[in-house]
Amino acid sequence: MLKLFKKIFIKNYQDTASSRVRYSYGVSAGLFGIISNLLMAIGKVAVGIISGSIAIIGDAVNNLSDTASSVTTVVGFKIAAKPADKDHPYGHARFEYVTGLIIATVMIIVGITIGKSAIDKIISPTDISISAVTYAVLGVSVLFKLFQLFLYRDFGKSIKSEALKAAGQDSRNDIISTVAVIASSVVISTTGINIDGYMGIAVALFIIVSSVMLLIESINPLLGEKPDKALVKSIRAKLISYESVRGIHDLMIHDYGVNTCFAVVHVEIDCREDMLKAHDLIDNIEKDFINEMGIHLVIHMDPVDTQNEETNFHLAKCTSLLKTVDPSISLHDFRMVPGHTHTNIIFDVEVPFESKETSATIKEYFERAYSKESEKFFFVIELDRPQS
Repeated sequence: MLKLFKKIFIKNYQDTASSRVRYSYGVSAGLFGIISNLLMAIGKVAVGIISGSIAIIGDAVNNLSDTASSVTTVVGFKIAAKPADKDHPYGHARFEYVTGLIIATVMIIVGITIGKSAIDKIISPTDISISAVTYAVLGVSVLFKLFQLFLYRDFGKSIKSEALKAAGQDSRNDIISTVAVIASSVVISTTGINIDGYMGIAVALFIIVSSVMLLIESINPLLGEKPDKALVKSIRAKLISYESVRGIHDLMIHDYGVNTCFAVVHVEIDCREDMLKAHDLIDNIEKDFINEMGIHLVIHMDPVDTQNEETNFHLAKCTSLLKTVDPSISLHDFRMVPGHTHTNIIFDVEVPFESKETSATIKEYFERAYSKESEKFFFVIELDRPQS
């Protein structure tokens, strides 16, 4: 059914890399959400007023907020699809994350509102009237929400959209809360015990907790989170596959939304390589990345001396010594600058955030390890933090 939905409403639905197709996915899902949530809200408000159930009315208010969230989704995809401009040179794709943030915030407000109403209901309980119509409306609502859940998850997975994934999680929450309301209605109608207010609090707490978790998930990409391991691995593997590339380091990946990825990396090339040939290679690599992976890659070329025996000896020695300090630390940009009275050994160390080592403690360790050498060595060590 979802495939048929795509075929009807989304032209070229399989071309998910296209910004136009992504826009169609988002708008189609948003419009479906607006219509279905509005219908459910109207039905639940009517049943809630007739029955006097705060849990049902709270569930209806939740559907009204979902209607607003669906409107936000449509607007969010419209803004995200806008091309780069002078004020936003990296495009507007990150607005999808903002959409998820807005949806999560609205869900929290709704949860608090329902919770307050439920507390009032416990303090001042009123009679609840449950009829077959109540169960029918709630049952149809669950079916609507199930279809929403599958549609949002499928669409979100297809175009890697955080906004649609957030909408899918919201639909899942609605299913749970509506089932809870049905359970409450069954208890009230069979036992006469009015648990409506308590069930309303349970629904409110569930909405608030899940919304806070969703809020955190929406904030992380806006702050700048660690890139996906699979993406890092594929970038490294592709770079190393070029014959003249001896190594890479300082890879930094910046995500500005789906299909809007920028990266910077240092690539090591033999210092004896012809400069024009090396520059041509770098140009070709950058073009390959944008054409094949959609990544805007900027490469800084580091010339390395691979045939100097003394440099290679000390590189191996320092690498081995560093492993005794902390196996998780690595070094790069290794070079030696000889002088009349001493030789400077210069390199960068990449230290994980969880490590307690600093450039000063590492430098002190190396100076002790080299103190017995007949030649005098000074160490110049810069500390990097892994960005990927």
